[in-house]
Amino acid sequence: MEILSQIPIWKILAGAGLLVVVVGIWFLVERLANPTYGHAEDPTVTASLTGVCGDTMEVTLKIRNGRVASAGYWASGCGPSSACGAMATKLAVGKTPDEAVETVDAAAIEEAVGGLPEDKRHCAQLAAETLQEAVHRYYLSQRKRAVEKGPSVSRERTDNGEFHKGLA
Repeated sequence: MEILSQIPIWKILAGAGLLVVVVGIWFLVERLANPTYGHAEDPTVTASLTGVCGDTMEVTLKIRNGRVASAGYWASGCGPSSACGAMATKLAVGKTPDEAVETVDAAAIEEAVGGLPEDKRHCAQLAAETLQEAVHRYYLSQRKRAVEKGPSVSRERTDNGEFHKGLA
C-alpha cells in the first residue's frame, strides 16, 4: 500500500485510460479482422457444440433463397478455435446448406487458416461439426415446418364441372 501512495493519482488514471484505449482498439481490430465474429443478424438457425478440449463454439446461419446469406460464430477457448470458427463461417457464406456441409470440412478449414499444429487440429474439426450441426438443425426446422403446414391441396375442375381434390 505504501508504494501506491507514492504514485500520483494522475498516473494511475492515465494508465487506466490507456488500458481502456488499448482494449477498445483491440476490439475494433478484432471485429474488422473477423467480420463473422458474433451472431448473424436475424439468424435462421443456431448450433452450439463443445469439443473434446472443452472449447465451445456457436454458429449462426441466416439462410435466404436457399443459400447461406450470412453467418456468424462465437468461440470460447483458444485462438485457433476462434480462427477456425471464423473461417468455417466465411467459407459457408454464399453456398447452399448442402454445399456448405460437403465442402467446409475440417481439412478445408485447416487449409484455409494456413495449417494448424497437430495438437490444435481438433479446432478445425469442432468448427466443421458445429457448421454441420447448424445445417442439420436447419433441415429439421424446415421438415417440421412442412409437417405442421400439411400437404398442399389443389382443387381442379373436372369435365362435368365438379371439383376434384388432389395433393399438389
